[in-house]
Amino acid sequence: MDQVDSNSDKITIKVRHWDEDYHDITIDWSNESFDYRKQVFHQLSAFTGIPVKYQVRVGVTNVGISVNLGNPEFGDEEGRGHLFPDEKEEAMEQIQDGACYLLETDIFTCYPTYPSIFCSYHLAHRDLVNENGCNLYYCHSLGSRFFTKKFSKLIKSEHLQTLLDPRVAGQARETLTRIKLNLNIEHITRLECNRYFESLGHFDYPFSNYYLRYRG
Repeated sequence: MDQVDSNSDKITIKVRHWDEDYHDITIDWSNESFDYRKQVFHQLSAFTGIPVKYQVRVGVTNVGISVNLGNPEFGDEEGRGHLFPDEKEEAMEQIQDGACYLLETDIFTCYPTYPSIFCSYHLAHRDLVNENGCNLYYCHSLGSRFFTKKFSKLIKSEHLQTLLDPRVAGQARETLTRIKLNLNIEHITRLECNRYFESLGHFDYPFSNYYLRYRG
């Protein structure tokens, strides 16, 4: 007698920071009431400490191919799911059971119609990661728990979210930049990995130093 495997639509991928062990993320493709994207972002929220509504997307990079998952619950109470197409078939093809990824967190500010401070994630397949240093696909520093905790603290600050809200009348980009400089957090919102640009060959990129040492 044939038996139906009730878990045949479930997969588990492994995700970790550069400086930690792997953490399981489970996706049930057949769960229509809580779709695969919500499953991923809620589990990433528990893993990183960053609230779901401040996570805009996760890019999943495999060898030779990648897929982007937008968060349908990103933004205000109504959500902004309409901004992100549903790439379920592509995701099912590219995200395979048992795959191992290293997570990198990026923080953003000052997008006119978005929350004040929000983040995106990048999952790089472990076969793409250089164990000896950063490369085109992954930055060891941005992939550390240290930076994820720092980003989480900023994002969860209701004071900063209100202060830096670009949707408030009169909040020009220059005003927001001055506020961030005064709070000495502008440098954190402009982090770039030098090795990434070096891997592209000769590239003149104006890295700015926004860290004010006398402010701590």
